[in-house]
Parts: sequence; C-alpha cells; structure tokens
Amino acid sequence: MLAITIIISLIICVIFIRNKPKSTKNSIAFFHPYCNAGGGGERVLWTAIYGIQQSQPSARIFIYTGDSESKETLLSNVKNKMSIELNKNTIEFIRLRCRSLVDDKSWPYFTLLGQAIGSILLILEAMYRCNGSAVFIDTMGYAFTYPIVRLINWNTRIIAYTHYPTISTDMVSRVEHRYENVTNSQAIASSKLLSRGKLFYYKALIRAYTSCLKVCDVNMANSSWTANHLRKLIKRDVKIVYPPCDTVALREFPLGGRQKTILCVAQFRPEKAHATQIEALKELQESNSVHKNAKLILLGSARNQDDLKRVETLKALAKSLGVESNVQFIVNASFDDLLYNLSTASIGINTMIDEHFGINVVEYMAAGLIPLAHASAGPLLDIIVDYNGERTGYHGRDVKDFAQRIDEIFSLDSNKDLEMRQRARNSVVERLSDKKFNEDFLQVLP
Repeated sequence: MLAITIIISLIICVIFIRNKPKSTKNSIAFFHPYCNAGGGGERVLWTAIYGIQQSQPSARIFIYTGDSESKETLLSNVKNKMSIELNKNTIEFIRLRCRSLVDDKSWPYFTLLGQAIGSILLILEAMYRCNGSAVFIDTMGYAFTYPIVRLINWNTRIIAYTHYPTISTDMVSRVEHRYENVTNSQAIASSKLLSRGKLFYYKALIRAYTSCLKVCDVNMANSSWTANHLRKLIKRDVKIVYPPCDTVALREFPLGGRQKTILCVAQFRPEKAHATQIEALKELQESNSVHKNAKLILLGSARNQDDLKRVETLKALAKSLGVESNVQFIVNASFDDLLYNLSTASIGINTMIDEHFGINVVEYMAAGLIPLAHASAGPLLDIIVDYNGERTGYHGRDVKDFAQRIDEIFSLDSNKDLEMRQRARNSVVERLSDKKFNEDFLQVLP
C-alpha cells in the first residue's frame, strides 16, 4: 500500500511539473548540487561551462545547486581556486533546499538506496524550480534522476558524465565472496546471512542503476576504469572524456631545484587515504634515516565539519607517530598556494584505492613532480603509463610499498630524475588538457 501511494504521488508531481511554464529552448542545465566543493568534479563542471560560453555565447546556463553563496561569491571562488573566469550574465543558479537528501549522513543505513530516493526527490524540486532546458547534464553521477527528467521533459537531451559508478560489479563481487572492504564491513563479511541479504539488495540496486543509465542519450566516463564498469552494465558504448587539467601554466614550472617534499593535493575525504601517506612517511624515516628531513604537505579543500574533524584526526595521527613537524596541512588553499607547492615539491602522491581518474596525478606530472599513486584504476590504466616505452612514475599498494617507492625516487640519479620528470610532463601535456576536454565534451552537445 505504501509503495502504491509513493508511485501515485510521484506521478502527480511529474504531471504537475510538466504543466509548468518551460525555460528557453536555448538553455543548458547542469545538475551539480555541490558546485562549490572545489574538487576535480567541480573543475569538470566549470571547464565545461567555460567551453560552452566560448562556443555558444548566447546559451543560457542553469546550475542546480544546494550551495547558498551568492552568484558573485561562487564565481569568484572558481576564478581564485581554478583560474577559470566566467561570464556571469549567462549563468543562473537554481537553489535547491533539499540537498541534504543526497548526503550520505542522512542515510546511515541502506545509504545507496537512501541517496537514490533522495536524488529523485531533489530532481523533482529542481524541475519544479526550473524545467524545460534543451539539454540536461549531470556532472555528479546521480543516475536515478534521469528517468524523472525524461518523464517531465521528453525531448530534453540527457547527458551523463560519470566520475565513479554508484554501484559496480566489483562491489557485488566483494559481497558475494564475503571480502571485507570500505563498502563491505567486517560485520557483514563475517555473516553468511547478512551477506546474502546485502547481495540481494546490491543486485536489485544494480539492476535499477543500469536501467537509469540507459535513459541517457549520451553516457560519458572520465576514465577507462569507469567506462569499462559502465559498459558491463549497459552493454553499449560509453565515451571516455578525460577530465580537464590546466597544464598550460603548470608546464612552465622548472623541473630542477625541487625541495625534498611529498605533496598530496586532495579533498579531505575518507577515501583519499591521507593516513596511509603519514604512515608511509614514518616508515620511510625508520627504514632510511637519510630521509629524516623529508616533508609531507597535505593540501586540499574541506567541504564541511566532518572534513575538518578528519584533518584534526590526521594531525593527531602525525603527532602520535612522531612526524608532526614533518607534516604540513594547507586547508582550503588558494590557487596561488596550489601553484607554489606544485612548483617546488618533488613527489606527488595519491594513495586512494580505485581512484576513478586522478586529476591531481595529472597536475603533478604537468607541474614536473614525479607521481606516486595506488596501483589501481585511473592512475594505473590512464595516467602513469609508459611514454615512448619508458617509465613516467611509480605505483604502490600499501604503506611499506609507498615508503619504498618514495625512497627510490629520492635516490634517483640527477639525470634520470630530470628525464623522468620531463617524460611525465610530456605524457600528460600531449594527452590531457582543458582544451582537449572541451573538444571532446562539446562534441556531444546539440
């Protein structure tokens, strides 16, 4: 009875919104509830908008967001943090009051299902406030919104840019084989009954997710890893469009004269595994005292109080390991701070497992750092790959592994060091840039 009531309510909402006045046909809507987060996903959003403004100056651009800052503040942040200057006159922010519905904190249990339901309710709010755009582009991966957009605006072109699949066959496999993981707790992995229940839940969710993805006119992915996962689900082509990276300024930095510094550029989110880097620094110092003055810089944005608490936890970890004086935190850094550290650090590190792409790794390489990333997903398949048959960086899998790779990099002969930095730079400058992103992204627009 409850399910019938929900379906009827949904149909009534869709019919009501369909009959509301439509926005102009010469408009493009971006669904990006966290447009002020300052991460790689946001760079995709703002670079795409910049490209549209250059190629279609008269197009009106709507951005569905839950951020409350003024238009001027939001666009100023984009300019200061990403060096992207936009024409504010063609941009309109559609403010969403129900963004908390897609926050994982709102759904402590059955999180994926809760966020899926939350995204449906949020897109209903978005369509109520502004609907009828010729193009709808989701740049955050809320696939469960697509059928609602299609029902409300049948002729709208729906484009999805997926950074990371909401649920993948890998996640299902981990539950099926009862492997403990970030997405499969020890309590569930150790219980046959709970594992069976979660497996049923995941399989139902992945079927629904697949159906929603198929609603799109165009499916894009940011990496080979993500594209391969989506292709397994929808059984059709997925266009790979590598995320933008402003390599123009970065490639001007000198390759030599680098400080004995390891730099991590990443939001202070749990999956970024900053603790692994601090522990690797400790392992490095214990295994080779010559590196006792090596420094680790953790630079990134904090989205909320949880992220700020995470920073404090990481500081406490550094203190407990006795490396507090060797670890520096730069929270919510400006673009100038980012550029300075990219121009002076020696190693760029990323310890996240299954990093879908790894735009920070691209920035490291363009800026002249030697990259060190987890041996999985984007950094392994798309970024730190051989250039003209020779190495462009390193991969690691655990704390000891990362410490050994850092030691190896710091111990490189000066000539080999410079040669690797040059190869790494050439590799990404030729393959990955803002210009290349916009060339590929704009091809799918009408």
